[in-house]
Amino acid sequence: MAFSSADLLITTLCVFSSLWLWARSRRTRHLPHPPGPRGLPLLGNLFDVPTPQAFPWETYLRWGRQYHSDIIRVSALGMNIVVANTLEVVNELLDKRSAIYSDRPRMVMLNELTGFGWGLAFMPYGEPWRDSRRMAHHEFHTTPVKRFRPHELRFVRQFLFNMYRHPEKMMDNLRHMAGATILSIGYDIDVKSLHDHWIVTAEAAAESISETTNAGSYLVDVIPMLKHVPEWFPGAGFQRKARIWRESVDRLLNAPYEDVQKRLPTGEVADCAAKSLIEAFGKSPKDPAYTDHILRATLGSLYVGGADTTVSALGSFFLAMVLYPEIQEKARKELDHIIGLHRLPDFSDQPSLPYIDAIVKETLRWNPVVPLDVPHMLTEDDVYNGYYLPKGTLVVANTWAILHDEKTYPEPAKYNPDRFLRPDGSLDPNVRDPSVAAFGFGRRICPGRFMAVDSIWITIANVLSVFEIRKAVGEDGKEITPDGEYHRGFLCHPKPFPCIIKPRSEEHEALLQELAQGDA
Repeated sequence: MAFSSADLLITTLCVFSSLWLWARSRRTRHLPHPPGPRGLPLLGNLFDVPTPQAFPWETYLRWGRQYHSDIIRVSALGMNIVVANTLEVVNELLDKRSAIYSDRPRMVMLNELTGFGWGLAFMPYGEPWRDSRRMAHHEFHTTPVKRFRPHELRFVRQFLFNMYRHPEKMMDNLRHMAGATILSIGYDIDVKSLHDHWIVTAEAAAESISETTNAGSYLVDVIPMLKHVPEWFPGAGFQRKARIWRESVDRLLNAPYEDVQKRLPTGEVADCAAKSLIEAFGKSPKDPAYTDHILRATLGSLYVGGADTTVSALGSFFLAMVLYPEIQEKARKELDHIIGLHRLPDFSDQPSLPYIDAIVKETLRWNPVVPLDVPHMLTEDDVYNGYYLPKGTLVVANTWAILHDEKTYPEPAKYNPDRFLRPDGSLDPNVRDPSVAAFGFGRRICPGRFMAVDSIWITIANVLSVFEIRKAVGEDGKEITPDGEYHRGFLCHPKPFPCIIKPRSEEHEALLQELAQGDA
């Protein structure tokens, strides 16, 4: 069969392209890996990778300084892990090159054994993820998310009264507020107490994320064949944990969604994300079973992405107020000037309260909720700054290091909202907003970040408006300074600490009593 000139030209181009790609592959594979601690034969750095309890984010930053590199590498049984310690590296890889850096690792413990493979944050990069992301964007982008502000305001006012009655149950009250807000926004479910079965289910499911998501936390993530080890086998305690977690994970995915489905025909469901998404995507889908699953997954991911993170951030806020009481004084001056003593702040006050904005920013920065971002997985060989990054590499953004960069945030260990303000008290746009790192990166950035910031802002504004927060006093009459310790996992939140939370004045106590009369 004869070849035309066009056929010969195309064939020649294909051959040369193939040779060029082959030669490039050989060149890149002879480039060095990023620097990092020397590992053992076969095992690599299996015993060097720190656990969440050992401050791995600090260890990775220290290694970066030791090797004079913003990017470091460790390996464990063939798993290649690269940690990026600066925003510049993270933006270059996870944002500018997001087409090949947006996949997720297999995460056997979380996705397969615990059953969280449906979570938007953990799905592989592909069509189901894109469809779920599209649904989340539909509800929670900058404009549509504002319609949920009345839900947030309602449960913040309820939180204020709960704190007035039971200030000693601060973390419990925070969990109730966060869970009730999200279940109301997501499914129009009215949660009465922290012990409501909806919150119990969701909290149990969310626990599995904190325990399993840091790279290398479970050996089964490094050696996937261990997933077949029976539960009774010595050392297979991870199987028992996974089985217990999976029951809650399955309930979180299905139970609230099916509750909405039952109520929809009766017209009992008020405006909520579930109702809106079902009407927008579920009326006449090409593949009903597939669309139904994506709807369940998107809505289930809402609680996973929002409740624990909000509780952690606000827990850090209360801790900071105890440790830095002078910040409360500055906030009160602004609040009293704008709000006065006879009403509570609402969202319309936000443009007039820059110091509250600064407190929110510093709360997100000081002790980040997620110190190490969920690992991204590289889908093609790549080269960065002369280093070879092979396909399958796990790339972890060191959020804590980025938000504690001394050049950007002097004295990073200090809680200091003033760093975000100009001398005249207005917000300084030249200071990096912590939101660029606090909610993830690239195509995997948290779609619920606008709602999270709204919720944190309105809570902080209301709390500082009516409450005084100060150190507890011991039996010896001396003030007790909290040690600032955190529960450390994928998500970090303060350990319980003593403090006094009481109304600022008789006028503010009257406001709190009005909340009870209004059945807030």
